[in-house]
Amino acid sequence: MADKYNKVAPKVHPLTYVSIIGFLVIVFGIIFALRPSNEELIYLAYEATATSDFTEDHPFYQVQYDSSLFKVGLDKIIDKNEIVLVYVGYSGCESCQKHIGAFQKYFYSQNFDDVVSTIYYFNVQEDLEGFTDFRVDFPEVLESTPQLLVFQNGVIIQTFTPVSTEDTQALNRSVRDFYDEAIVLINE
Repeated sequence: MADKYNKVAPKVHPLTYVSIIGFLVIVFGIIFALRPSNEELIYLAYEATATSDFTEDHPFYQVQYDSSLFKVGLDKIIDKNEIVLVYVGYSGCESCQKHIGAFQKYFYSQNFDDVVSTIYYFNVQEDLEGFTDFRVDFPEVLESTPQLLVFQNGVIIQTFTPVSTEDTQALNRSVRDFYDEAIVLINE
């Protein structure tokens, strides 16, 4: 016997498809637009605990060690650029909290921003495997934090490791001297 009844096919108006797609585009656009920038994330991580020298207008930019499809990693940055400044630390480190403001302050006051525009921030807590690879590739890198490293043509030419975090004057003097010595080494 022949099928007397037609199968009912649901009919969705094309305008409904356009509306759904438009809504999704708007939602993803809003999410993308409201997402904090790399610099804002660093500031938010340190703002409650860092010294007053650390401001929203800082030179830090967070990177992972290994490159991925859409992000250049520290491995490629060091290979590609003549001079690279790398800050190794994490926001939970008390010594890092006390040093990050001085790193920013003297970066500008000693005119190191004329040499490089960015301090690449390598968060060891978020990329432990990358930190291990970093230490294998550069044995001079210590296992402690904070560290500030100056690379010239892929080679570490200057390393800052902290002195006393109790004496603010000594801390500031050591960071200032680090930048001054690094500029001298770069210009040799």
